[in-house]
Amino acid sequence: MGRAAVIPRVHDIEVYQEMTNKTNLVEVKKIDGVAKIVDFVKQNIIFGRMRPRERLIEEELTVRFDTSRHVARAAMVELEQMGIVTRRPNKGAVVRDFSVDEVEQIYNVRGFLQAEAIRLINIPVSTVFLSELQEIHDHYCAAYDRQALQEVCKINSEFHHRIWMECGNDVLVSLIDRIWTESLGIRCYGIGDPNLLSIARDEHEQMIDLLRNSDRDGFLKLSIEHMQPSLEAYKRAHGGWTARALNL
Repeated sequence: MGRAAVIPRVHDIEVYQEMTNKTNLVEVKKIDGVAKIVDFVKQNIIFGRMRPRERLIEEELTVRFDTSRHVARAAMVELEQMGIVTRRPNKGAVVRDFSVDEVEQIYNVRGFLQAEAIRLINIPVSTVFLSELQEIHDHYCAAYDRQALQEVCKINSEFHHRIWMECGNDVLVSLIDRIWTESLGIRCYGIGDPNLLSIARDEHEQMIDLLRNSDRDGFLKLSIEHMQPSLEAYKRAHGGWTARALNL
């Protein structure tokens, strides 16, 4: 005769469920802790509170966020994967510094990918797309008027991401998102400058008008030009050099 099935006792089931819930809670807290540290570092880079080659000290992060070194280390790994920090043996993580060649290569690839996305957008664009883009831009302008720079930065990313999504190629969008994040340490030089922010706001409005008028070539040209002010600001801050033209 076969062995009779063992029916778990109610108490055993309750203990198992409690252990599972505790495990899930720990995992959620870890994910939340990593996200908070990642956002903290990104915001500090954006607003110039952390500069290239500046060391990130895990002990300070664990105290600030009341978390474990395991969580702080996981955040450093995620930031490294994003291309925002560099981890060095026996030295920990530092804010990524860019060589001249790296900056040129990043911006050439970024320009190429964004240009390809624009070429894939169906023209004329849908009224739904235009309406969504205009709504994001209105939020951007409202945040700009309040000088809520963190919000401006967030909405700026939403504005451009919405444009890329219209190309319909998820893989291409993912690649653009990757290079967008990786170039954070360069793009941030245009965020703290009121004049550059004003130019960006006006150019966003022009982009919407160009899409509304089905002017793909004009939109492509402006989109590439739109990348340059923050790059030029970065170059000025680091001694300047002659950028090679983007051949798109």
